[in-house]
Amino acid sequence: MQKTTRRGLATRKLVFLAVLIAMQLVVGRFSFGTNFLKVSATFLVSALIGYWYGPFYAAIAGGVSDLIGAILLPMGSFNFGFTLVAIFSGFIFGWLLDQRHMPQPVWWRVLAVAGIINLGSNLFLNTVLLHYMYGANFWPLFLTRLPKELIMIPIYYLGIYFLLKAVAKLHLEQRLNA
Repeated sequence: MQKTTRRGLATRKLVFLAVLIAMQLVVGRFSFGTNFLKVSATFLVSALIGYWYGPFYAAIAGGVSDLIGAILLPMGSFNFGFTLVAIFSGFIFGWLLDQRHMPQPVWWRVLAVAGIINLGSNLFLNTVLLHYMYGANFWPLFLTRLPKELIMIPIYYLGIYFLLKAVAKLHLEQRLNA
């Protein structure tokens, strides 16, 4: 019999969630760009967490990953607002990609995730935080970041869609729980 947490998460799944958070940290170290324009593949790990664990644990994983990354592997100055954005983004990944509601990837849900994360979180919320942190003018900063985020929407869409298709086809959830 497997031990479970108070919210019903089996110990094995909790450990695997910790491994995915560690993967987020490692993948995040391979980002490139400036503090204003940064590109990383952590969205793929976030999508997996959201798909397998749902909005509650994906939000927690986003916040924990941001805090651990800021403490152990700082890349610039820390602002708790970015942690809140990471929590929000994790919630969006979990809310729209949760496999309990979507056993097979659905194109419009993946597109909605790509749009909300890139335009809502990465573009708008992060630009507001950068504006307040560095005192940069909002609109020039927003317009500088806009082309990158528009280019990233199809990249997020294709990456997440085909990753989740492969995960569903390979039945990785069942293999990990075996």
